[in-house]
Amino acid sequence: MRFASGEQAAGAGMYARRADRAFGARGGHALAIAAIVLAAVAVRASEAYATRYQSLPALDWIESRPPLLESAGAPAAADLARGLSRVLPLLTIREDAQPRLPSFGPPGVIQRTVAGVRDAARIELASPGSYLPDQVPLRARLDVIVFNRAPRAAAWSELMAREMDIRDPETGLPQVRLSGPDEADAVWVGAPSLSTGNATIAGRRGAVAFMLQVTYFRAGATEPADHADLTARAEAMARQAAAEWSAWLSARSAS
Repeated sequence: MRFASGEQAAGAGMYARRADRAFGARGGHALAIAAIVLAAVAVRASEAYATRYQSLPALDWIESRPPLLESAGAPAAADLARGLSRVLPLLTIREDAQPRLPSFGPPGVIQRTVAGVRDAARIELASPGSYLPDQVPLRARLDVIVFNRAPRAAAWSELMAREMDIRDPETGLPQVRLSGPDEADAVWVGAPSLSTGNATIAGRRGAVAFMLQVTYFRAGATEPADHADLTARAEAMARQAAAEWSAWLSARSAS
């Protein structure tokens, strides 16, 4: 009986060891499968991110951390956009500063979205009074993009200049560049159109990039001389507003 009991105990111990090994093997297989699935998800996410942002998520994460981060002391993009109302006090806020996602390319599911953006905002000002949307005498729109690093802002300025040399990404209308290579900011005016004249300025100040567009409208202005006058007015106001806003930005950043 003692011998039988010993055999039973040995058999039970062997069975327990086999069960432990089988459980460990199954657990190892489950962990391996989970690791493969997670790796596939990470690779797919990185591919989608790189396709959309033309960058790697790890690089953007590193740039958003010290010591590479250069925009830690910059105010919020919405606050910087609202600075336009300070330099154009005669205009009213038509659409207050709203966050936005800068991008390039035609509308589509996948298009080039700008990487390295800390935050961005847009504000629109207009002449006081009630007008139809396309008959406002004077409109001004400012986009402010705060990047993590100044090289990102410089790259955005170059890409925007290339796109504006072809067409306005907002309206699709052709543009004519007026600024030279030695100017800090790029300036364009729109091709002749009925009753309107517009001018656009794009540039950067450190890690802060901006795009300002001023549009004049005059009912019945159909002659080439009328369009030239409206365009000249838009260009003059855009240049002055950009200069004053840049001075305000410098003072705001220094304080």
